[in-house]
Amino acid sequence: MNIVLHVGAGILGLSAGAVPLLSRKGGPLHRRGGRWFVGFAAVALTTAVIADVFFGPALWLYAVTCAFGYDLIAGLRALQIKRTGPRASDALLAAAAIAASAVLMRRADPHTTSGMIVISTGAFLAAMGFYDLSRPFWRNLWIARIRPIDHGVKMTAAYFAMMSAGAGNLLRAFQPFSQIAPSIIGTAVMIGFVAYYLARPQRIAIAKLAAE
Repeated sequence: MNIVLHVGAGILGLSAGAVPLLSRKGGPLHRRGGRWFVGFAAVALTTAVIADVFFGPALWLYAVTCAFGYDLIAGLRALQIKRTGPRASDALLAAAAIAASAVLMRRADPHTTSGMIVISTGAFLAAMGFYDLSRPFWRNLWIARIRPIDHGVKMTAAYFAMMSAGAGNLLRAFQPFSQIAPSIIGTAVMIGFVAYYLARPQRIAIAKLAAE
């Protein structure tokens, strides 16, 4: 039953998540699709945690669960703290992510494909954690300009973490490429997303000058 719920929520979550990923950011379609994605993702995360606790899966699945869960929760928190900025609870969550990544990478065997996946996933999770710990030192800039990018990057990371885990499990004959490919695509999308939004004020200024 747990597997059925997990796989079903994952498939529906990937379908729903494509809507906010591809639609106009902040628009009605983006928000509606985002709510559906979060609902399915929450079920997928809950069933993944149950599997991790009771069924002892491979180490790389623990790493993907931690990364997916952190990206999902931290991405949603970026919406909730848009006026106050990061709080103590966000710092504690980031510290927990860093600690989890350290434990996972310590247990991973770097000479195996699974171990390399754990190390790369753990490194990404640790990087996110350290970034989040730095935000209080530049709170005003984060609130004014970076928060939407923060939300977008983390939710995109959660989406592709879900895709990576699903492809890695369902297409085991094509491992490790079935799991690595979504991660590579997701990284490219996140880089493009950041570049687009960082350049957005410049494009708006150019458009105003052209209009004048």
